[in-house]
Amino acid sequence: MSPPITTRHLRRLLSAVLAVALASTLTALVRPAPAVAAPGDLILNGTFDNGSTQPWWTRLASTSTTVNAGQLRVRTSATVGKPVWEDLVGHFEFGVTAAQPYRLQFDAAADVDRSVRVSVSRADTPFTSAVDQTVALTSTMRRFTFDFTSPFGDPEAVLLFHLGGQAASTVRLDNISLSPLAVDPANDPILYWNGVLLATYRALDLPPTSSSREAAILHAAMHDAAVSVTGVGNPYRVRVPVSYPGTMDNVVAPSLHAAIDRAAYDVLTALYSRHGRSFTGALGDAVARRPSGVNDAEEARGEAVGAAAAAANLQARANDGFDNTTEYPVQEQVPGAWRPTNGKAAISPNWGLVTPFALTSGRQFRPGLPAGATGYADLLTKQEYRDQVQEIRDIGGRTSSLRTPEQTQIAFFWANDLGGTYKPPGQLFAHTRIVSEQRQLGILANARLFGLVALALADAAIAAWDAKYQTPIDLWRPVTAIEAMGGLGWQPLSQDRAGVPYTPAFPAYVSGHATFAGAWSAVMKGFFGTDAIAFDATTDDPHAEGVVRHMTGFDHAAEENALSRTYLGVHYRFDADAGLATGRSVGAYVYANRLRQ
Repeated sequence: MSPPITTRHLRRLLSAVLAVALASTLTALVRPAPAVAAPGDLILNGTFDNGSTQPWWTRLASTSTTVNAGQLRVRTSATVGKPVWEDLVGHFEFGVTAAQPYRLQFDAAADVDRSVRVSVSRADTPFTSAVDQTVALTSTMRRFTFDFTSPFGDPEAVLLFHLGGQAASTVRLDNISLSPLAVDPANDPILYWNGVLLATYRALDLPPTSSSREAAILHAAMHDAAVSVTGVGNPYRVRVPVSYPGTMDNVVAPSLHAAIDRAAYDVLTALYSRHGRSFTGALGDAVARRPSGVNDAEEARGEAVGAAAAAANLQARANDGFDNTTEYPVQEQVPGAWRPTNGKAAISPNWGLVTPFALTSGRQFRPGLPAGATGYADLLTKQEYRDQVQEIRDIGGRTSSLRTPEQTQIAFFWANDLGGTYKPPGQLFAHTRIVSEQRQLGILANARLFGLVALALADAAIAAWDAKYQTPIDLWRPVTAIEAMGGLGWQPLSQDRAGVPYTPAFPAYVSGHATFAGAWSAVMKGFFGTDAIAFDATTDDPHAEGVVRHMTGFDHAAEENALSRTYLGVHYRFDADAGLATGRSVGAYVYANRLRQ
């Protein structure tokens, strides 16, 4: 959107301006105060308080600049019928960072009513702009403010006031500043759409298997949209080619926010419309959150990029086996084999066969059978198995006198099994957000972090359900095992909102919670380069409403999450241990092989 002027040309113009200024200075034997920027401001001499025009330059020799009463006065040339960039005043050689939010502010007026176009652009081809807005000037000095997120990084960007295409006039400029903005989570589209996803989880009582898959498609598409716009990082599925259509007077760059918004909207609509969900209102809210410095053409280009990213990721998962409805053959006559609890059929029995997002297969990190057994009969004879059943009978029962109050709190805090909660994947996304906000991550960092977490959780579900259903032991739940050992009437601490005992309807080994937790902790440690990041964790579970637990690190959170299932009475200890180890392997693999920088 900026004019066809190279950096070399701009430097020559600046040299000429400096030469004239130096000659005037020597003649008057007066040295102007040096041009400096306010702290955080990228613009030198934007207040003109030192009486100098440095380092501002003009494109046409017939255009003059002077400083009067602390304002830059620009007498423009008559360029009616010519491009707006025919006549310019500008400032260059400051850097902008891709995906960094900025605020451009300036005061402006003119001796006649006229328009002025302002842009922050690349100094060299492609002449795209991070912000490109046209303002109407009158004789009254007015303040203009535009917030924008740069779609590119450039160490030699240029701020331009485009004055051409109109009759000669005098324009007054003052208090020009361009400053990076602090990270604001409320304006981060990655965080926004993850919040929309979690609200969808709460509204729809779907299993963690399909929920984790849908999150991975969503975050992969948003990540690919962000990478495509900024050129920073490696995509998961596709780098959408970004061309810059338009004349030299109007070279359109895609809006980063618009690209991410459209990718998210298209994916969520495709995945959840069959459940009667509409995201039109969410999209409208997202559009209202976009920076003020984005114009219509940039939004349209961004939406095109986002739509392409969404389509590529949706198409890649169209035949991944998620819709395999082959019925599970219950073995109710086989001691040790899983059978329905709470009268519910097996949930997602074929999920271990779903094509992973990063793993080579669901069995890539398959753990050994519980207690090293070779089959059901062998397992039931092992003392380790008997000890673990007894442990759950002692500490996981509804009326246990051995479970401490804190263990009871831990059990419910990590549960989130019930409808109306964000389920186990949602809790881990919520904790990811807590850490993200604590560390003040920006859009690109969040796109990558949430993308990695989502891919790892999706593959953790596939790996866990492979171990649950695709191995020689589909282990019965503690409530069934304890009853078989004479514990008639024993019920787990786990319960629904009405207080009715509740056990998830799938085999015990391995724990899905533990596998999710291990995958999450491995990604978080890889991304931040340390485990030693403390944070205050929250929950959606109705039996732990308002509870906040302080975590000293990611491993602490994962291990507590895994162990909580024994306190809740729905898993054995080897379910937790094997799930945690499997999840950590999944997370480490995803981090090492996907979304590399």
